[in-house]
Amino acid sequence: MSTVLSLQDIRRLAAAHLGRPLEEVGSQQRLVEDLDVDSLEMHALLIQIEEAGGTLPGAEVLRAVITLADLHLAMTNPDALT
Repeated sequence: MSTVLSLQDIRRLAAAHLGRPLEEVGSQQRLVEDLDVDSLEMHALLIQIEEAGGTLPGAEVLRAVITLADLHLAMTNPDALT
């Protein structure tokens, strides 16, 4: 069952996945440059988001994701990033 995850939900999942306090994981931080998320960590995070009920966009849309806010936007309105 898919559900719409809030940006705060995605921040919580990312913080837990990265082992960081929520305060250190901002919605405008860049996943790679600021949070040091590599491709394997991103894949694992996306799996956690799916397991939490989130619906992920296609790979083309995900390539445009830079921040957690972008990821949330891609999940709620994929056309906004293409």
